[in-house]
Amino acid sequence: MFRFTFGGLAIASLLFVSMVPSTQAQGFFGIGKDEPLPSVSLPPANVTLEIPMPVNSANLSLLLAQAGEGGSLTALKQEKVERYRQHLQTMINRRLRQFFFDEEVPLADQRGQLSVQTHFRLTIVKQLSGMRRDGDFDVERGNMEVSGRFHYRVADTEGRPLREDSLDIDRLKLREPYQVRAQQNGEQLEDSTDQAILNLLSTLTDKVLSTIDDDIEADELQELLAS
Repeated sequence: MFRFTFGGLAIASLLFVSMVPSTQAQGFFGIGKDEPLPSVSLPPANVTLEIPMPVNSANLSLLLAQAGEGGSLTALKQEKVERYRQHLQTMINRRLRQFFFDEEVPLADQRGQLSVQTHFRLTIVKQLSGMRRDGDFDVERGNMEVSGRFHYRVADTEGRPLREDSLDIDRLKLREPYQVRAQQNGEQLEDSTDQAILNLLSTLTDKVLSTIDDDIEADELQELLAS
């Protein structure tokens, strides 16, 4: 039978502590605490976007008619660009917030200890794959594709970059199918171009985040702030 005394247990504990690194001993015995994670702010993404105009060939006559009612093709295009820009800003902000929530990194609405800044410079093009006649309708099919560059920067409160990198979006080879089905007199029945572009931008945010997530994990941010 083994018999332990209080003194023996105390000596054994001291020997154990002396044999392990101090940080591990602190964690084991509950002595001391880890350094708090830095707070992070997420400024709106900077987005420069070029899209084809008109967005599809079937509604050119409709666009011209709208422009004749006091608008312009330039204004109509800008309206589309703003819609896609806001969508991309919303999606990347939502993905980053969820990522940092999972990492238990505190988010600051205004001025965090670190800021994660994102920049997109994109061109969306339409690649026509075919057209066919379907009764009284013309059907156009193809893919929407995106190219350009993505850049991110982790900066301190003084705006000094602590880490930054760029991604060539062309290498991702992202595309989204679309279809336009319109009556031959120009009346549009179905057009999935707009939704295809939105889907394309949503996929882009997922791909971008999966590329940079290792560099913005909680422990990485902690090391950046300490360096």
